[in-house]
Amino acid sequence: MPNPFEDATVDGALDPAANPFRPGMGRVPPDFGGREPALRRAKVVVDRLARPSAPQLVLYRGVRGVGKTALLAYVRLQAAQRGVHTIAMEADRGDPDLVAARETLRRGAAALVERADDALVRRCGGLRRARDGSVEAKGSGTPAATVERLVADLGLLAAGLGQGVLLTVDEVQEAEQTLLKPLLRAAHLASQEDRPLGVLLSGLPSAAETLFDEGQTYTERLERLELGLLDREGTVEAIRRPFEREADVLVDDHVLDHVHDESGGYPWFVQLWGAALWDVARHPQCVDLEDARAAGVEVHERVQAFFADRWRRVPSGRGALLAVALAEQGGDAEMGDLTEVLDLTHQALSPARRDLVERGLCWSPGRGRLAFTVPGFAEWVTRTRPDLG
Repeated sequence: MPNPFEDATVDGALDPAANPFRPGMGRVPPDFGGREPALRRAKVVVDRLARPSAPQLVLYRGVRGVGKTALLAYVRLQAAQRGVHTIAMEADRGDPDLVAARETLRRGAAALVERADDALVRRCGGLRRARDGSVEAKGSGTPAATVERLVADLGLLAAGLGQGVLLTVDEVQEAEQTLLKPLLRAAHLASQEDRPLGVLLSGLPSAAETLFDEGQTYTERLERLELGLLDREGTVEAIRRPFEREADVLVDDHVLDHVHDESGGYPWFVQLWGAALWDVARHPQCVDLEDARAAGVEVHERVQAFFADRWRRVPSGRGALLAVALAEQGGDAEMGDLTEVLDLTHQALSPARRDLVERGLCWSPGRGRLAFTVPGFAEWVTRTRPDLG
């Protein structure tokens, strides 16, 4: 077998190193097919910050793998290119005292403080310059109050320096009461004062629902956008445009139909298909159904490994029993139906339910309901019947 470093030939017609598709959670795809409305909304936020002026606060919601994290990463890149200061944060239920969140905000604000004059810094409620020139967070009050002051300081610094600031927060369902509530309070106040602080959030479909139910004023400027599965047009754009742009290759319409049918429009799987099609393409001008059949073998293996990896995260015992029962109900069911199937009480199943949710395997579409966080997992569980441990 020849040494691939010495032999420049490749198996397919396209260079695998130039493959633009990026399958993987949170990775920015080569094309956001079907996500134009979500991108258009984010662009309005960025454009307002670039002026600078206060934008609407936006929350993107959807199940795992539909592109929420990737969209936030892409928007941060676009914002930075337009002169907007960006800060990325991820909510974490394992950070109840908000130590990591406060440090992220402090680091993000440090670059602004360094450019601010002493009078502006003295107006900050949660930040100060240390004697050695570093930027410190004032640690008085509760963790939530400290976060609220730090976010308010971001708005104050943004207005004082005349530079928009974009804060993105991912996985907000992990810390709604501890992190999201004080953050939104401060961001809402900043918007009322027309300070150029933008906040883009992302989370599961139920994220922040309890805050909306409370009817607090700080949710008034928070717009919700739901990211679902791609329709056929979205799948076509996500596959066809990268092939045309990067290699001037035409993807046959029958291939595009096949990819949409097999992927179900699930963006993560669409990226898997794109990557596999690129690697197996036999012709430098087109991708046909024979290529799709070859790519399907690789995609199938990757999808099975993806689901098997998720199953390994399912807790043994009642957690596994609950997951199987949920799969048999189609992946979205009332807890009352699940307790009846398993002949167990709500109290007995409550720890297993909580464990599945905390591991990111399930979420609650509504009061008393449970659902898997990725499409297709229920079908995989019922078909493969994995070991219950």
